Amino acid sequence: MAVVMMAGAYGAPATAATQAGTLAVTAAGQAKGQAYTRAALLALPQRRTVTLAVDPEHIGPQVEAVPLAAVTGSGTTPDVLRLEAVDGFVAELPMDTVTTAAGYGVQPWIAIEDPVRPWHSAQGEDLGPFVLVWVGGNAGRIGQEQWVDRLVSIQGETSAIARWPGLGLPATLPRSDPAWQGQTLFLSDCMPCHRLNDNGTADKGPDLGLPVNAVRYLTPAGFHALVRNPRALRHWPAARMEGFPPAALSDADIDAIHAYLARLDKGTPLQ
Repeated sequence: MAVVMMAGAYGAPATAATQAGTLAVTAAGQAKGQAYTRAALLALPQRRTVTLAVDPEHIGPQVEAVPLAAVTGSGTTPDVLRLEAVDGFVAELPMDTVTTAAGYGVQPWIAIEDPVRPWHSAQGEDLGPFVLVWVGGNAGRIGQEQWVDRLVSIQGETSAIARWPGLGLPATLPRSDPAWQGQTLFLSDCMPCHRLNDNGTADKGPDLGLPVNAVRYLTPAGFHALVRNPRALRHWPAARMEGFPPAALSDADIDAIHAYLARLDKGTPLQ
């Protein structure tokens, strides 16, 4: 099988935690989990060598890997897996996505860095020691925010809406409203780096609802431009956001996210 490797929307310098070589895995409802070292993962019987078909200069061309299911176990299935990276990136991986992906021959795997050959991005950033990748010929169908480098913890959780009801749209909103699609996209593509009205845990990017909702200072056209090419609109030395190409988010998708943010606008006026 081939792996298609996709980078997340942000990058960050390496820290001491990225070098620790430990992956914490906690089942849903448990306060304490299990910590896997490189050696422990490599000792699992499900380990295999994976050949990367795309971006081999980042972590390939061949890496050792174990299926995600090998560490998440066979107990109660959570609604989502919360995948946290050392740099503050927090992806919410719905188990429905894993099930759907399996239907077209794609599975999530944890790639394990060889410390003798450390992984770095094209910009020289440390990507190790663990990277969540997707294996299978159709792996490119997986959204770019569900490929996680610098992975340090995996937590079984209830859905994001259950944990943060403030992210949910009103039940009375017609299902034909594009904001519903925007909600789904926000949870998968924006929430890994942004909070909304202080809902969520990511801190790589600003809260898109506080102190003022982004739709109050970003027109639909401006929002499109920011999502496509952030550095074309604003840039400072610490800026880390990369743009989303049409293959990752269509124009209709961006419109839907804008509509979702507008629905959750608290009405705070511009000062």
